[in-house]
Amino acid sequence: MSDEEDDESHKFRRNTDKADTMKILLESGCIPDAAMIHAARKCRQKARELGADYIPIEEQSDDKGKSRLIREEDHDRSDDDDSQDRIDMTVNTEARDKEKRREAFLASQVPIKLSDDESEHENEEEEWEAQQIRKGVTGAQIAAVQQDSMMQQQFTLGMNVNQIIGSGVPLEMVMMPAPPPPPTIQPPDPTKIVPVTPQEVVNKIRARLDSLKEVHRRHQLDQDRLEQELGQTMKELDDGEIRAPQLAQRFRYYQELRGYVTDLVECLDEKLPLVVGLEQRWLDLYSERATELMERRRQDTRDQAEEITTAARGQPIRRGPEVEARIRRATEREGRRARRRRARELAPTLPKHIDGMSSDDEVTEQQNLAFKQTKDEIDNESKEIFFDVMDEYCTLRGILSKLESWRETDRDAYMEAYVSLCIPKIISPIIRLQLLTWNPIMESADIERTKWYNTLLLYALDNKETEESLKRDPDIRLVPSTVEKIVLPRLTSIVEKIWDPMSTSQTLRLVGTVNRLIRDYPNLNDTSKQLETLFNAILEKIKAAVENDVFIPIFPKQVLDTKHQFFQRQFSMAVKLLRNLLSWQGLLGDTQLKNLALGSLLNRYLLAGLRVSVPTDALFKANMVMSTLPRAWLQGETIEHLRMFATLIQQLSEQLDQANPAHNEAWEYSKSILKIIKPL
Repeated sequence: MSDEEDDESHKFRRNTDKADTMKILLESGCIPDAAMIHAARKCRQKARELGADYIPIEEQSDDKGKSRLIREEDHDRSDDDDSQDRIDMTVNTEARDKEKRREAFLASQVPIKLSDDESEHENEEEEWEAQQIRKGVTGAQIAAVQQDSMMQQQFTLGMNVNQIIGSGVPLEMVMMPAPPPPPTIQPPDPTKIVPVTPQEVVNKIRARLDSLKEVHRRHQLDQDRLEQELGQTMKELDDGEIRAPQLAQRFRYYQELRGYVTDLVECLDEKLPLVVGLEQRWLDLYSERATELMERRRQDTRDQAEEITTAARGQPIRRGPEVEARIRRATEREGRRARRRRARELAPTLPKHIDGMSSDDEVTEQQNLAFKQTKDEIDNESKEIFFDVMDEYCTLRGILSKLESWRETDRDAYMEAYVSLCIPKIISPIIRLQLLTWNPIMESADIERTKWYNTLLLYALDNKETEESLKRDPDIRLVPSTVEKIVLPRLTSIVEKIWDPMSTSQTLRLVGTVNRLIRDYPNLNDTSKQLETLFNAILEKIKAAVENDVFIPIFPKQVLDTKHQFFQRQFSMAVKLLRNLLSWQGLLGDTQLKNLALGSLLNRYLLAGLRVSVPTDALFKANMVMSTLPRAWLQGETIEHLRMFATLIQQLSEQLDQANPAHNEAWEYSKSILKIIKPL
């Protein structure tokens, strides 16, 4: 071979690097794809163009033997005329079909990566073929052919899956499901087409026209609505621009009002514990006085009962600390009674006095001085609670003036904020401080005459208001609500701590105060929880008085004659308590009042005292009891609790001697009593 031929052969070998690459890939067991096959063909074509005597598609060099192994089926024979080699014309159809199926499978899985020019050229050829096919074949025929092709391909792939796996194709690619067939388009059957008449076409056109008109009508309505909304929005915008200064001023006002209310609440929260502390000190002061007087009265009763018992037994009096204390208490007791007796003698206009009807509430001058000093200290401290606060935060007029200004400025917002319901709670510390020394059971002090009450009455006063306007006034219940939420709890505390049911003056003042409140304020009815709490406190105090303050000694008549004064006093005290209890008739429930006054006090204590008395004295005492009973209970049939009393009066009247002039008054008492109540 010449040097030129060597150079050309070397040049050819240098240009066949791609063939070497394909050789390496084939030796590694990789299945060539369409791109690789195309590249191999281009290499062969290029080798022919260079004019070489042979085309070394596959070449293997061995350093030792320098031999070359060439497979017969992998070489293409040269077309030169000078070649004397025999060309094998046999065709291996099985291998060719297998190779075609493998190329089709790989082509469907791996996209062919060609150059831009080649891919564009192939796309044009495919598009031209598709156009030619569409011209000669209908869509239904194409769909049927595609469906048959897909079924045939799936069948072929199923038959040769083992061969493909053995050739090195991954199992995931083999087992990948086939894509779904395209939808079948069936051409219309000319025999089943229903002819359309012109009238039907006209009807469809009219129906379409009607639907379009309806759509147009809805659009027109939407347009009108949007135009109205636009006009309303523009109007609101203009109104907003006009009202902007007014709203800004209103905003500033509410900001100031909010600041005032915040400061007011903080101030009252700080001062309220001081007010509560003063209230408790005032109640404790009067409670100690009331408890002291009550214990002294009960101790006097025990001392007198023990004196009578000792005298009846005839036992000598032994000197000792207890005896000395009892003698000292007896001396003080008799001294107080003597002073009350002299005071009654100096006032001859008073009715005839009965021992036991007066209250022993006298205290020493030293006790009275200490009491007055403590009371003055509480009064002075109450005046200094708000000394560091401005009037608009600590006076009723200052607080209500702010709220009244709000009511006049914006009444709707005033009502929506429920200010009328909040006012009693806001002004509660101020009114409680002014009610600190209010004691309706010690002195007649009507709340209607107080300064704070008149201030509440004048709140939001309008000279042009009428009865109809008052019905719509949100503050029409301001005064009743204040009385219910502030005055009644204060009165309940006074009843629990200070009231003595044995005192007639205290009871009558308390009954008058409660009766006036219920009469003047319609919200104080059976639905008021504060009023119910007050009545429960009154009933508890009455029960305690019946159990602890009533003692009627029952002794033989010979002993009773010697100590008649103690018996009369204790009986009169029981009658006084009965009268005080019955003064609540009409306020407390009749059932509970009858059980306490008649069932417990009359039948348990008073009837026992009447039985040990002489008939004339017993009938005189029975007339006292009868005068205390309410007339409402004595009308109609005799109540069950008075049956025992009527029977006793009948028995005492039978013991009288009508011929004795001294029994005439007692006889008249018995007839008047039996005329009203009848025994069984």
